[in-house]
Amino acid sequence: MAQELGDRAGEGGAYANLGNAYFSQGDFSKAIAYHTQDLAIAKEVGGRAGKGSAYGSLGCAYQSQGDFSKAIAYHTQDLAIAKEAGDRVGEGVAYGNLSISYQAQGDFSKAIEHHTQHLAIAKEVVDRAREGSAYAILSISYLSQGEFAKVLEHHAQNLAIAKEVGDQAGEDRAYGSLGIAIQSQGGYAKTFAYLAQDLAIARRLGTGQGRAGRTGASGARVSRRVTPARQSSTTRSALQLQTRRATGRGRAGHTGTLVLATCT
Repeated sequence: MAQELGDRAGEGGAYANLGNAYFSQGDFSKAIAYHTQDLAIAKEVGGRAGKGSAYGSLGCAYQSQGDFSKAIAYHTQDLAIAKEAGDRVGEGVAYGNLSISYQAQGDFSKAIEHHTQHLAIAKEVVDRAREGSAYAILSISYLSQGEFAKVLEHHAQNLAIAKEVGDQAGEDRAYGSLGIAIQSQGGYAKTFAYLAQDLAIARRLGTGQGRAGRTGASGARVSRRVTPARQSSTTRSALQLQTRRATGRGRAGHTGTLVLATCT
């Protein structure tokens, strides 16, 4: 209908909606095709907000395909437009999405830099849910760098926010992530306490079991003992498990390492 009426803006919106629908179904190639059409029309009609949205959507689609270089390119364009428009919420989202792609590439310094910006903006606009998510995702980068004090600090902040906003699923993930992080350092008594909380919440939510009894991407389970020789491999397992926990979902990247597939 929009095509028949010559409504280019409406046509672009229809392409965007189709792209979102295919994205939600996991058909990222079709999502990219439709969001590319949306972007072309947004450029034609000069819609700055439309361009930013299209760039961000394309970044998320490429991110979900594991093409993190393209994802970074599109999210960078989205960030530039958000800054130009003075859109602080959009700016924070773009920073968060860039962080996830950098993290997936193993560039944890840039991931921390961008997600720290995301966290600061979430605090500024008083978005407690995004603030909690930012703490959780930052903890993954800090874990990869061996900064365990910061890992625990950020997970604790995420847990506090999940409790505050009544997010039981988020609280469940936070308890499990804290347990895994502490277990990777040999803190077994606290590990079992946190994983017991994880299991109790999972049962309340009707999932039947907490994450304490599930294997991660590497097949590792939480164990009572971690010898020095197994310390680094346990830390890697914790990183893989916590990456999936940050948003509740994950996917295997090109190297088999679990990376975030979802945008912020």
